[in-house]
Amino acid sequence: MSTASLPPVANASGASAPSRSAQAALGVFLAVLLGLLVIRGYGNRFGARPTEPVAVDLTDLNTASQIELAQVPGVGPKMAEAIVDHRHLYGPYKSVEELRSVRGIGPITFEKVRAHFRTGAQTNGPLAEAPTSPAPPVTRATTPIPAPRSASTSAKKIQPGEAPINVNTAQHEELQRLPSIGPVIAQAIIAHRTQSPFQTVNDLDKVKGIGPKTLDKLRPFVVVN
Repeated sequence: MSTASLPPVANASGASAPSRSAQAALGVFLAVLLGLLVIRGYGNRFGARPTEPVAVDLTDLNTASQIELAQVPGVGPKMAEAIVDHRHLYGPYKSVEELRSVRGIGPITFEKVRAHFRTGAQTNGPLAEAPTSPAPPVTRATTPIPAPRSASTSAKKIQPGEAPINVNTAQHEELQRLPSIGPVIAQAIIAHRTQSPFQTVNDLDKVKGIGPKTLDKLRPFVVVN
């Protein structure tokens, strides 16, 4: 038989070459795709910055007005008035703990509101990270706290034989005529009788600033009816 009549034999290596090329290309494509997914997933994790704490703006007990105090959560108008009255009567708060002595603020109420207050530069809440360079001091205008009127401090003290003074009705100036009673204690007497009138002379020892010795000095000169 003549070799010219035989059909051509296919090249085995030539037929398999395209298959290997396609597999290699697919492998490269999948590797690139997987790499992009990895970069995207971990890139966000490493590049994200942690959440920074936000400074809490606390209310200053010594400069806030009665309206500002009433807006503090858990305070309200009545408690705000008591806080301001205490500040006028006894002077600026030295610490937030002094709220315990304000009329109407018990232990439970104190724990609810204490985190919202500060005194002066004191802060009770979390602060943001400190800046790399110190910030210039901020001058904050403060409203002067009115002191009890002192015009009557020169009033003549009561003398033996004079009519006694009724501590339930006497005005601020008249109360200062009593022995050992100045503007601050006179105002404390008025604040106490506003909440609960004095029933006996002995009730005066409930007023802050009046101890046993002062009470003995007052007995001959005061009445409660």
